[in-house]
Amino acid sequence: MWQQIALAAIAVAVIFLFGPGAKRMAENSPSGTGQDWWTFAKLIGGVILVILLMILFLRQ
Repeated sequence: MWQQIALAAIAVAVIFLFGPGAKRMAENSPSGTGQDWWTFAKLIGGVILVILLMILFLRQ
């Protein structure tokens, strides 16, 4: 029980400590171009593919 309370307190503290800074960074950051988003999508796709291949090889 006390671990759940401590975890909830840490989660609230993280939100209050990092929330304003993250909001400020999002407001002041440069916007990405279409090419940037395609590169990001390719990277995420590559990571997912590697994870799927690892799962398939480890099941055999």
